[in-house]
Amino acid sequence: MAGKFTLNILGTASAKPNLKRASSAQLLQAAERLFLIDCSEGVQSRILQQNERLAQWCRENRVQGIRRISKNQLDGIFISHIHGDHMFGLFPLLSTMAMNNRSKPLYIYGPNALGSIITFYKSFWGDKDPYEIVFVPLKMKAPEVVAEFPGLEILAFPLNHGIETFGFLFRETGTPLYKKEPCKARSYAYCSDTAPFPELASWVKGVDLLYHEGTYFVEDSNKAQFRKHSTTADAAKCALDAQVGRLIVAHYSSAIKEEDIHGRYEEELRSIFPASTALDDGQIIDLPIIPL
Repeated sequence: MAGKFTLNILGTASAKPNLKRASSAQLLQAAERLFLIDCSEGVQSRILQQNERLAQWCRENRVQGIRRISKNQLDGIFISHIHGDHMFGLFPLLSTMAMNNRSKPLYIYGPNALGSIITFYKSFWGDKDPYEIVFVPLKMKAPEVVAEFPGLEILAFPLNHGIETFGFLFRETGTPLYKKEPCKARSYAYCSDTAPFPELASWVKGVDLLYHEGTYFVEDSNKAQFRKHSTTADAAKCALDAQVGRLIVAHYSSAIKEEDIHGRYEEELRSIFPASTALDDGQIIDLPIIPL
C-alpha cells in the first residue's frame, strides 16, 4: 500500500548557521518509516519546530496520514560525512532517545570514521542506554543497497568531497498500490557535499526528487573546485543529465546574501534546469501518488 513520501527540510546553511538557517539535516517519511538524513547542531529543536509546521501544513492542505515526527520512532540515521555541520547534533539526539526510554535498536549509516565517534559516545555517555546503537559502515565504490524495508530500499554511493562522503537514494520497490490501484514508485536522492564527477548523474538517473548541494554561485567555481563543492550550475547540470523530475538545492555559503537565494541564486539554477527550487528551513515536500 502506498503511503506518504514526505521530506522535511530542517537545515539549509553550510558550515555557519545563522538566525534564519540551520546547517544540514532532513527528515524523510517513506513506506511508513522515518529517516533522519544528516544531523547538524540543534537538530532536536528544529524537529520540535517542524512538528508545529507540519500540523499547520496538513490543515492548510487538507492532508491526512502525515506521521508526527518522534525522535524515538526514527528507523535510521544516515550521515553523509563527518564534517561538523552534518553531524554535530548526533550526540544530544542519542542522549535524548535514551532519556525517552527508546527500546528498539537504532541503525546509523555513515563512513567508516563515524564508527570510532559512536564508540566514543558509548564509552562516556551511552554505556547504560536502554537501546542498542547498530553502526553500519559504508565502504562502497558504486551504488549498493544498504537497507531494505517492506516496499522500500535505500542505496548509498560515494561522493567527491575530499574525505569519505556518501549520498543516499530512497526508492519504493515493486508496484505500490493505493486503494487497490497500481501507482508509480517514488524516489528521492540526497547528494550532500560534493564536487561534480561523471558517474553521479547515472547513479541518480530518473529520480523524482534530487537534492544536490550548491554552495556557490557560478562565478565562484574556482573556490568550489578547490573546496570540492558544487556551484548552482553544477547542481543544475547534474539534474539535467540525470533527467530527474525536480531539483532542490541548499547548503548555501555564508557569503550568499539572504535576498539573493530566491533571486540570483535560483535564477542560475533555473537557467539550466527550470524545475529547480532553492530550499528554505522548514519546507515540506510531499511527493504525490501518481496512478499508472
